[in-house]
Amino acid sequence: MKILSRLFIIEAVIVANFMASDAGHVHTIQTADSPSNGKPIRGGGTWIVNKPSGYYLGRTMAGETFDDEETSPKNWHFGRAENINMCGWALPGSMGAKVNDVADSCSNTTKEQLKHRTHVGKDYNEAAHATGDGTAVAANSNCTLYFNYFNGTDFPSNGGHWANPAGASSASVMYRFTTRDGGAVVVRDPTLGWGFLATSCVTRLAKLHNDDDVP
Repeated sequence: MKILSRLFIIEAVIVANFMASDAGHVHTIQTADSPSNGKPIRGGGTWIVNKPSGYYLGRTMAGETFDDEETSPKNWHFGRAENINMCGWALPGSMGAKVNDVADSCSNTTKEQLKHRTHVGKDYNEAAHATGDGTAVAANSNCTLYFNYFNGTDFPSNGGHWANPAGASSASVMYRFTTRDGGAVVVRDPTLGWGFLATSCVTRLAKLHNDDDVP
């Protein structure tokens, strides 16, 4: 009986360790600093990007939750933004208090797909690796900028979920790329920060780029 009891204990420890290794740690989000200037990001919370120092895909607001499944050596966090049900990378310094543990739900396949900018968008303002910012274009100041447009990680077809309105657009914004469904553009507003505008609200650049940035 003692041998059986020890076996059960050993099996329980093995199962517990296996579950722990595959468990994401859910945290509330706190406002992170921008990697480019060291100041708190405009609009608060954390950007969700396709890879460390990558393209803006959405945002988790302060107080909302993020399932941190992997943390890079430079403290970028890969996992699920629960408010928009999206896998992606959250900014260093964005993880607040731990809430609970859940099973991992963002696969390595998804992480690898996200690295390709042609997977998440089209019609970029610059060729791959050319710049980390947008290009100044005129915008309709009667349009509302939203922090979120996607819900989920299926970028070709899940657009149109406008959420978290930030305010009226500035008359000039920094255009970065267009969503694959063509419904929105990712821009950096000088007052509101990174977000989405309807495509019709922004002047289209004469030259756009659709080269991939990952072999």
